[in-house]
Amino acid sequence: MVKQEVFYKYKSLDNFEFLLDLILRERLYAAKYHELNDPMEGVVKVDGTTPKDKVQEWDKLIGAFRIVCFSRDKDHPLMWSHYTNGARGCVVEFQLMAEQQVHRVSYLKKPAITERHITKEKAKEILTHKGKPWKYESESRCLLRENEKFLPIHIKSVTFGSRAEKSKVDMLLHIISLCKPDLKVRFIDEQSLVGGIKVSIRNTRIYVRNRERTQDYCPQCTDVKLAQDDYVLRHRGWKGS
Repeated sequence: MVKQEVFYKYKSLDNFEFLLDLILRERLYAAKYHELNDPMEGVVKVDGTTPKDKVQEWDKLIGAFRIVCFSRDKDHPLMWSHYTNGARGCVVEFQLMAEQQVHRVSYLKKPAITERHITKEKAKEILTHKGKPWKYESESRCLLRENEKFLPIHIKSVTFGSRAEKSKVDMLLHIISLCKPDLKVRFIDEQSLVGGIKVSIRNTRIYVRNRERTQDYCPQCTDVKLAQDDYVLRHRGWKGS
């Protein structure tokens, strides 16, 4: 059996509602290419002989995709600095759904576009290329259709940075303990980003009452598991809102 690959999404705690959506609904937002932080995203060198109407056709083709970006590296210092507001955020560890296609980003020079390259496949190829300065990201991507705004995932853990604000972390931990009690939560110390990651693990668990009065029945346990599963299934929907 092939081991399923694990990926990482670096997140700031500033946009709190977006992080909660990611964790509770287990889904990643799929952006249009012009929403991404690289100003050269989707930009290509067009052959001078390409007619203007074909250039417009290319713009329409590449704009029909939504892009979900994430890393294969779980503890890169620059990723912590750039995407978690200087280690004040967190990293979400997750796996994709079994049938989901994933692309490794290439940091080689983008190919030039000519009239015969105005195709959907070429648009996909361009959207999986980035400039060499971005190589440290070790990025992978999923390309979705225009009407697919979210990518469903399976979350495995959340790791908070060494500078994460205590009040925000405490609030998140409280929500996680109620809604995702089996989710692993990790914390890293100040020196982790220099000498290799060192973590402490907290796994708060709320037990679910067995509806049948077996020997394991516990009247003091909270009956939350069904509500948790139902919430994810009802809100994970990635088409539309």
